[in-house]
Amino acid sequence: MKLHQLRRFRVLKEANDSYLFHATFNKHVPGIVKKGLRQFETSNWVKGPGGTRYNEDAGIFAFEHPEDALRWGLKMQWDFKTDDVSIVRINRNGNWEQDPSADASLAFGKGQSMRSQFNVPASDIIDVFPIEDFGHAGPRNMSMDEWLADSAKKLLQ
Repeated sequence: MKLHQLRRFRVLKEANDSYLFHATFNKHVPGIVKKGLRQFETSNWVKGPGGTRYNEDAGIFAFEHPEDALRWGLKMQWDFKTDDVSIVRINRNGNWEQDPSADASLAFGKGQSMRSQFNVPASDIIDVFPIEDFGHAGPRNMSMDEWLADSAKKLLQ
């Protein structure tokens, strides 16, 4: 499935008021759409140069608030020097707990950073939003806070 096709990907299901938002690289989106979010993938994050990986235990990580996921996605873009990051909206089914990594939980604060120690099936994937589709704050004559709020609304539509 090509990225332009994924932009329009929607799973038809009943409305659910309880979503979580997962930031990922675009290259992972086809597998997520097909197989869901799966554990035992290598973490992208380490604690300092040559440091240990965050969350050595397996898990799927997501945010309760879409602005937090967008901020995390922007951090991924900055840290990995890429624009190829998407936000995956998922049904909040299954067992979720607060992310034990204090760094991620305290990073943004609009909601909780969450972890599940169970795979998220493809049937719980609602849709995928490439961050690049939201444009940039400057050319849209918006502050970053305005851009985040506007983009978050689109993640909830």
